[in-house]
Amino acid sequence: MVDLISMFLFISYAKELFLFLFFCFGLWCLILDLDRQMLKPLSGTGKMYCYDSPEYVKDMGTPERYMAVCEDFKSGKVTTRNLKNKQKAIFLDCDGVINKYVGFLTDINDFELEDGVTDAIRKINESEYLAIVVTNQPVIARGEVTYEELSAIHNKMETLLGKEGAYLDTIYYCPHHPHKGYDGEIPELKIECDCRKPKPGMLIRAEEEFNIDLSKSWIIGDGENDVMAGNAAGCRTIRIKEEEKSLQSLKEAVELILG
Repeated sequence: MVDLISMFLFISYAKELFLFLFFCFGLWCLILDLDRQMLKPLSGTGKMYCYDSPEYVKDMGTPERYMAVCEDFKSGKVTTRNLKNKQKAIFLDCDGVINKYVGFLTDINDFELEDGVTDAIRKINESEYLAIVVTNQPVIARGEVTYEELSAIHNKMETLLGKEGAYLDTIYYCPHHPHKGYDGEIPELKIECDCRKPKPGMLIRAEEEFNIDLSKSWIIGDGENDVMAGNAAGCRTIRIKEEEKSLQSLKEAVELILG
């Protein structure tokens, strides 16, 4: 009887040991260096494709990062970020909100972040909201800035934010302007469009591309056009710098929304 019990315990132990070793071997086979063993060899081959997404993506190459991902999974953060589920966004104007207002910004050297902006956007990143820029850029239609120059300005903005651990989920801009008859203008861009604020076109596009619930989203701007665009889209709105007693910065507005 004792021998039968011992044999049973051994078989049970052996089974558990086998499953454990099989799991470890399979895990070992799956472990690789993403950068050195996949990305670099595939770069330039035409066999690697990517897309920009606000969904949950984390580097969990250390025990601490792995545990953080586990906690995010348990809390529902991973599922919440899945674009199959409705998202919430905080839409941001640029000039006077993210960067200091200098009139029509045409020189990249004049671009400078407002105080406290990186902290504010990083706080959005840590929340359940997407951080999305919606900005009118009539300087393109006016012929004062090219698409490439505007892209360089936006790259500078994202680089400055990134250095402080903040990021934007996407940037929408309207290049149009309705008023014609100026030297150097781009005629095909001098039109009445649906994207130029106060129209809600950029917000509607974001709603479609990111599955956003606009009724649970916000827009923060420093002008009446921002508020009107938000109202037309069904968002809640905050206008900063409207008067002395109003909120004076993006940081204050974000703290009001997120607490």
